[in-house]
Amino acid sequence: MARPQDALEVQGSRFVYERFAGYQPRADGLPAWTSGPKIGHFDRIQWQIIPDQATAAGALQAGELPLSDLLPMLRRSGKLRVVNAEPTGNYALLRPNHLHPPFDNPEVRRALLGAIDQDEFMEAVIGDDKSLWQTPCGFFAPLSPMASGAGMPILTGKRDDAQVRRDLKAAGYAGEKIVLLAPQDVPNQQAMTEIAADMMRRVGMNVDYQAVDWGTVMPRRANKGAPAQGGWNAFVTRFVGSEMFSPGVNAGLRCNGGHAWFGWPSSSRIEELRESWFDAPNLATQRTLAERIQEQAFGDLPYYPLGLYYNPTAYRTDLIGVLDGGPFFWNVRRS
Repeated sequence: MARPQDALEVQGSRFVYERFAGYQPRADGLPAWTSGPKIGHFDRIQWQIIPDQATAAGALQAGELPLSDLLPMLRRSGKLRVVNAEPTGNYALLRPNHLHPPFDNPEVRRALLGAIDQDEFMEAVIGDDKSLWQTPCGFFAPLSPMASGAGMPILTGKRDDAQVRRDLKAAGYAGEKIVLLAPQDVPNQQAMTEIAADMMRRVGMNVDYQAVDWGTVMPRRANKGAPAQGGWNAFVTRFVGSEMFSPGVNAGLRCNGGHAWFGWPSSSRIEELRESWFDAPNLATQRTLAERIQEQAFGDLPYYPLGLYYNPTAYRTDLIGVLDGGPFFWNVRRS
C-alpha cells in the first residue's frame, strides 16, 4: 500500500509500502522476475527518491540506495553489491513530431540522421566504460533475435556536420524553431537531450531548448497542436530493451498516424510489413521481415535510435533474494 502522504515535505520524494497481511502467495514455484511466489519478508518498505546521484550513493553506503563515475567507489565498498539487474538494457531514442514542420518532412528527418553519433549519446548518459553501453543499435534492441545490420551503414558511416547542413537546406529546412523538451529531473534523459540540442545546433537548426520536469513532459507530449500552441517538435526518452524486441511490442515503430505513439508517424509500408510479421510461419521469416522493417524505418524514421545502455543497480550485501528485471520488493530479505 503506497502512502505518499508520508512525503508531504517534498511531494513524490518518498513512497511507503506496507505488507498486506491477507495476501496468500502461491505455494510452489521459484521467484524469477514477475513470476513465481511473491513473498513479502518486510513489514514496511520505503522508496526514497534522491535525484542527486552523489547524495544517493552516500545514502546507500550509509544504509539507505549510480551515475557511472560513482560506480568504482560503490564497487570498492565491501558493504555493497553492484549488478546489472536489467539484462536487456535501456534503449534510448530521439522522437520527432511528424505532424509539424520541420519533421513532417521526411527529407529533413533523413538529413538529420547523418548527424546522429550514437557513441556521443551513450558516453553522455553512462560514461566511457563501453561495458555499460552498446552501439551500433538499430530499431530493435541488441539482444533481440530481430536485431540485424540491415540498413545500418547509413547510421554507422562517417559523421559530417557540414554535409548535414547542406542536406537540411536542400531538404527545405528554413530555420524553423525546434521545440526540444528537456526533462531536468531525469538525469539520463537530461544528459542525452543536451547532446541532441548540441547536435541540432551544430548542423544549423534553430533549437528552442525548453527545460521542464518529466511531469510536464508527459502530458505535453500528448499535445498534437503546433509547437507555438503548446505542442513540441522532439524529445529524448528511453524504453526497457525488452520493449523493443519485436514489431509486436515496439511502440515507437507503430506508424498508424494519429493512433500511433506520441509523434504520430505514418508509414503504410511499415504497417504492412508489421502485419506480415505477425503472420510469419517461423522465426527465419520473422527475421527477414524485421530486416525489411528496419530498412524501411531508416527511410521513414519514426524515431532515431541513440543506443542501448545498462543502468547498474547497487544494494547492500546483507540483502539476499533480490530479483533481476526491476525494483521488485517481494522475495528480498536480510541474510
